[in-house]
Amino acid sequence: MPSGWFGFAIYTVVLAAIWYNLPPLYITGHAATATFTIGAIALWRYGWGLTNLIRAAIYTKLVFPRWRARVSQHVEELLPPKIYFLITTYRVKTETSIQTIHAAVVEAIASGVPVTIVASIVEMADELLYKKIFTDLNPPSHIVLKIVRIPGTGKRDALAQGFKAISRDNPPEGAVVAVIDGDTMLTPGTLRKCTPFFALHPNLGALTTDEICHVPQSSTLFREWFDLRFSQRHIQMASVSLSRRVLTLTGRMSMFRADVVVHPEFIHHVTNDFLDHWRLGRFRFLTGDDKSSLYWVLKQGLEQIYVPDVRVVTMEEPVTGVFVVDATKLMFRWFGNQMRTNARILALTPARMPLFVWWSAFDQRLSMWTTLAGPTFAFMITIQGGIIPLLYYFAWVGFTRWIMAMTLLFSRPSVNWRYPFLLYFNQVYGSIIKVYVMFRLDRQSWTRQKTKLNRDITGWKAIWMQYSSAFVNAVAVIVFVAAIGWFTHVFKLPETAFCQLFTCTDRNFL
Repeated sequence: MPSGWFGFAIYTVVLAAIWYNLPPLYITGHAATATFTIGAIALWRYGWGLTNLIRAAIYTKLVFPRWRARVSQHVEELLPPKIYFLITTYRVKTETSIQTIHAAVVEAIASGVPVTIVASIVEMADELLYKKIFTDLNPPSHIVLKIVRIPGTGKRDALAQGFKAISRDNPPEGAVVAVIDGDTMLTPGTLRKCTPFFALHPNLGALTTDEICHVPQSSTLFREWFDLRFSQRHIQMASVSLSRRVLTLTGRMSMFRADVVVHPEFIHHVTNDFLDHWRLGRFRFLTGDDKSSLYWVLKQGLEQIYVPDVRVVTMEEPVTGVFVVDATKLMFRWFGNQMRTNARILALTPARMPLFVWWSAFDQRLSMWTTLAGPTFAFMITIQGGIIPLLYYFAWVGFTRWIMAMTLLFSRPSVNWRYPFLLYFNQVYGSIIKVYVMFRLDRQSWTRQKTKLNRDITGWKAIWMQYSSAFVNAVAVIVFVAAIGWFTHVFKLPETAFCQLFTCTDRNFL
């Protein structure tokens, strides 16, 4: 029996009782047709989820184990001649910084190959801390620490200065660079398990790993939300990696072939990435350096893979302590980064990547609308037929999210009774955030740092951008709601005017 079974068992019993006590529901005519079609859309969405689950199973149970076996047999031969760590840190808690640099140095020593740790640091206190931890661990001479002091102008500048420092070191052919956030801890064996894949797959440009999070005990709901997201992430990443690509090179910890990150065009792209938008003009990317890295690697035709049997530990801490507020801030940043890069990935076309990967990127844009179709339809049909259809809708939501939560046992050993509720929250509220962000791509900010993109736009141009964003967003939502309303026959076209417009003689054609 999986961990967390007791709460889930209670949820199951309550759900069964609700289904048993639902009043009869009769749907006929146009409502029946609309229900069938919306149901078909829902089955398509569930089918897409099942497809990803099957692909993830093939990758983690069949394909990747063969790669792992080959690596394990020849690990000494496949290790790179040198490894670099690039650690970026700014306003990270002292306790977290200690854990990050300690784990990095210990892992460097255990790797058995020369390692240079490049720490891109803003504050003197962090520099002194890193040097002290490094000295206390007394690493051998082939483990080196280099400090790069930078102004606090953002992570992209920190990465750029770190990449340039690595470039000046003239990395040998076959060297590997691990890019690590200052609040991420490597787990034992990470280097020896991951770096050999670059020799095993000559066209491999980058890889990323599984993640687990550490959240303060006082933030139970926040921790469970992250556990859920990482469970889903594992399935999605494994599924896409079957095509030797990923949809994000996670900024918390990803590895690159050294000749990728020292390439002048790569450094310039990560530092100065921007978007030209027909309405918002040109603006630089403040966040989303991991998406910029992914786009550049994809554009070069290089492969990326997900290493499912290696995990890093990320230190997650709520900013305000209010779950909805903190989740909104994070989703606003995550989905903004996703949408700003998504269109460019689609523009590469399936000619530059496997079709499944391209469609997965396309689905990121499509899913926010199809997800909202269900609750919008339920609301519309309730207007037409009373409260009973809404009760059936929420019972259906409870059942389907029960199944979705159980499938997460594929990636984690436990489930939680809150998962069905958090799944629905992620899907519906997350889609609302996506729709909002899609029409305001220029709005960017960090979650932990009070840093925002300042475009120095004032006057009529600022007014135009603000109100045009609201206008096109409103038009899109109105069209979407009107389409669902017309489809459910809650809204009806003015039949007489429509007939006159098309000189229609048959007034019953609608």
